[in-house]
Amino acid sequence: MTDRSLPKLDRRRFALGGLALAGGTGLLPGAVWAADAPADNPGPIPPRIKALYRNSVAIDCLASPNTFNVNYPVGGKDLSAEQLRNVRASGLTAVNMSVGGPTLERTRERIANIKEDIARHPDTLMLVKSHADIARAKAGGKLGIMLGFQGLEWMQDNLDLIDEFAAANVLIMQLTYNQESSIGSGALSRDPAPGLEAVGREAIRRITARRAIVDLSHSHAQTALDAARESSKPIILSHTGCRAVYDHPRSQPDEVFRVVAAKGGVLGIYIMPFLGIDTLGPSRALVTRHIVHALKVAGEDHVGIGSDTSITPILYDDGYRAELKRFIAGRAGNNISAPLEDSGMPFSTPGLNTPRRLEVIAWDLAQAGVKDAVIAKVIGGNFNRVFGEVWG
Repeated sequence: MTDRSLPKLDRRRFALGGLALAGGTGLLPGAVWAADAPADNPGPIPPRIKALYRNSVAIDCLASPNTFNVNYPVGGKDLSAEQLRNVRASGLTAVNMSVGGPTLERTRERIANIKEDIARHPDTLMLVKSHADIARAKAGGKLGIMLGFQGLEWMQDNLDLIDEFAAANVLIMQLTYNQESSIGSGALSRDPAPGLEAVGREAIRRITARRAIVDLSHSHAQTALDAARESSKPIILSHTGCRAVYDHPRSQPDEVFRVVAAKGGVLGIYIMPFLGIDTLGPSRALVTRHIVHALKVAGEDHVGIGSDTSITPILYDDGYRAELKRFIAGRAGNNISAPLEDSGMPFSTPGLNTPRRLEVIAWDLAQAGVKDAVIAKVIGGNFNRVFGEVWG
């Protein structure tokens, strides 16, 4: 990352991550993360929490039924038998699946591919075209796939494409990624950032006119504040963290949370390295800390989960570690790699590397004293509400 894209950060806190690195590889020792184990065993979950999870609409507002972030194991266009098993075991009702960029052609191809996957597995997957489809997915025991974009930079200001992709069932559109663009300032933009640009304001008008949802994830705080105030509809942060808990540019300050909540929107807490460092990396306790803080700031009707992971657990073997290094190197070469990505912390949290991670989070919240009704909102009810309000 260039100096221009690095905001002011607490370097000492980031440097602490280096203490956990092994052998100069830039990756944590496998033993730390239960290497080669296909999934975590979080322990026996109480029947009350199991029933709560089973009866709730469970929405992960950034996830995928196939590999995500790090493309490992590399597979074909179709989902593997293991991935389908994990989808069915997850108990999830719906996920926001990223399908946009880096080019127009690639975006169209990705959308076509996921729709083909859904058509091949109608007993397991269904495309979400309207809010009613979420209820249908829950009733049918299927995973609803909501199509979403992470950044609109690849449109190159051709905002007519918003109409094309809204018609193709892309219901969630994130304005920016990490970099600066004509849309607005991304998460890694240098302070003071200009925030939302004129093109971004027009993009918001077009997105809301098509009854799609504006997503402010990966935005600079100024962009998020500008966009939340600009939008006539509730907006979301599908995947973020609390900067007050850990100072990181990929997370948002409390001021943003309050503005999003005031607009009726929802913010989703991710399960990423950016949450901070508990000894060696993110932990279940740290995830809970972020969620509880968000609840205190934004209120119980405005917090959810956007894990930013694959439903299928990560297999931390040598192949994954090698692919992780290539992935991070590629992002660094494109100046979009955020601090802590290269600290060796994999893209999941120990104890949550399981298809039923939202059920584990529900258990952790219950142990933290969060009421069952609020837990049901966090694991999906709040996102379900805002989808209904915007999609109609």
